[in-house]
Amino acid sequence: MRVFDSNYTDQFDAFEIIRRFRESLEKGRPGYYDVSDFEEIIDYLISEGDFDMAETALQHGLDIHPAALPLRFRFVQSLINKGDASAALDELRLFLNLDDQNPEVFLLKGTAHLLLEEENEAREAFDYAVELTGEMDADDVLYHIGSSYINYGDQVTAVSYFEKAFSLNPENEMVLYDLGYFYDQMGLPEKSIYYYNLYLDIDPFNASVWFNLGIAYNRTAQYSKALEAYDYTLVLSDAFFQALFNKANSLANLERYKEAIATYREYLKLDPDNDDAFCYMGECYLNMGRNKMALRFYQKAVGQNPLNDIAWFSSGLIFWMDRNYQESISMINKAISIEGDNPDYWFTLGRVLAENNQEGEARAAFKRATALDPANSEMWIYFAEFLHSRGKVDDAIGILKKGNLHNDNSAVLKYHLAAYLLERNCESEAVGQLETALKLDFNLHKGLFEVFPKAAQNDSVKRLIKAYNPHK
Repeated sequence: MRVFDSNYTDQFDAFEIIRRFRESLEKGRPGYYDVSDFEEIIDYLISEGDFDMAETALQHGLDIHPAALPLRFRFVQSLINKGDASAALDELRLFLNLDDQNPEVFLLKGTAHLLLEEENEAREAFDYAVELTGEMDADDVLYHIGSSYINYGDQVTAVSYFEKAFSLNPENEMVLYDLGYFYDQMGLPEKSIYYYNLYLDIDPFNASVWFNLGIAYNRTAQYSKALEAYDYTLVLSDAFFQALFNKANSLANLERYKEAIATYREYLKLDPDNDDAFCYMGECYLNMGRNKMALRFYQKAVGQNPLNDIAWFSSGLIFWMDRNYQESISMINKAISIEGDNPDYWFTLGRVLAENNQEGEARAAFKRATALDPANSEMWIYFAEFLHSRGKVDDAIGILKKGNLHNDNSAVLKYHLAAYLLERNCESEAVGQLETALKLDFNLHKGLFEVFPKAAQNDSVKRLIKAYNPHK
């Protein structure tokens, strides 16, 4: 005798109902279905992502069964999803009059208040929903509250609810997943790693979690573990081919450049137009000292995407290394035309122009770089050294004074400034800068003599160094 699985039969019936519903809409003659049928139709369509059709089914259901509470409940959910929180609250009053002990009603009420930015009312409704829920289901309610705060844009509060849910049920997979995901989004990858690993202890075959875990490991520079996570992802699912790209990045970070290049090639078979993959292959070749091959792949990258500023800039670096200054300047300028607020591009352009004896253009480039990144003391110092090397000591002092305003804790900058001031016989001002530098970092004081050797003969300098010497 053949035995039929009742679940299979129920599933068949559900598909048949949905098939008939779709067919009736196509014919323009929506048929009659009872409330439970409409619930199945709506839930199925939502699970399939067909929200417009689900809305149509809901409206048709309400036309036939206007007083059916399950359908009116879904209507409230629909209003909230569409952002009509005031109408949702009006509808919820009906439910509260009929049953003021239903936690799902208070969950929806809290969500509606959040949409209206009424946080106190929302928290009150959410707290009551938790109070009404038995211990067995409290973790799910807390999770749904957290999800409401995610939609509201408050990740910190959301995560606090996820943590409460976790404390009640450490094996709730939705809670573990979202804790892993949102801690990563909040810039806390170590916590993300912790929760993703807890998830994988329960379900080690989830490719999505392995993929996300790899990203979190990568953020913490644990490249070997990231590599392992991406390998698991690829074994479990062909759909995550992006894991190949990330795997190649991890190999490159581990300085396993040949393997990285081979993995990028494998990825490009699946995504042949990805300019970033060509660009990163170029970087691998550059790190291997194979500049011609690197340039070839950077040019492939810009061939795929002329707006890839990194590829243009990297090409410029290679031409600079080959002392082909004009080509280098051209490439870096193309990068700047795309990403004009990148201080590193301007600073590098200044260095290339300086080596090519284009003093005015170099000065303008350094000025732009320091304006974009005023807290970068190295840029100010290099700019000043450039001017000093061309005999413009007073200009160099002026630049360091400007840089000093943005880098109050840079001992190196102050040693340079003290050296240039001594060179111009501005001893009183130089001594003030030197004293501040010695307080910040005595061990760097030899830099003063490297910049201006005659400073070692200055009595004021000698007295200060002796006074601040921690080893005296």
